[in-house]
Amino acid sequence: MGGTALLGIGGLELPALEAADAHRAPSDVALLNTALELEHTAIYAYGFAAGSGLLRPGTFAVGGLFKSSHEAHRAALTQAIKDLKGFPIAAKRSYSFDAFELKTEADVLRLALFLELKAAHAYNGALRQFRHKTLLDAAGRIMGDEVSHAAVLRSALGKSPVASWNQLDEGFDG
Repeated sequence: MGGTALLGIGGLELPALEAADAHRAPSDVALLNTALELEHTAIYAYGFAAGSGLLRPGTFAVGGLFKSSHEAHRAALTQAIKDLKGFPIAAKRSYSFDAFELKTEADVLRLALFLELKAAHAYNGALRQFRHKTLLDAAGRIMGDEVSHAAVLRSALGKSPVASWNQLDEGFDG
């Protein structure tokens, strides 16, 4: 029925963009709502991280910048869905990150990297599926933000640099 499935590890499931069935691609509203759910999850995660007491001041500040970026994405996606006469999905009251042991700053950074990677791949998938090509520019810019966030998080975790965005998840074990 819907155009989304769930991807996840352990107890953390995130929407993945895929066709509703073999004969029909998901609507732009369905794609945008899937992206919106990823943004809701990221906003909650960065808020959770900020309140965890596990982050050093510099990491806390960068997390705040990333959270603000995701809030801007949420606003843009919400408006795009409304412009298409759709109904934006609401954020959940809470999200479970039980799949991640969150006891250190590095644990929190791995969660953030996981979310940024999932978002980057989801936006990349959406770019090939949008029917309204006017959505491509915004989705491409948001994807760029997700890739940038992932690159910073990889560096903070001591991972080596990569040559292209689709290599960002190399060596990432979740």
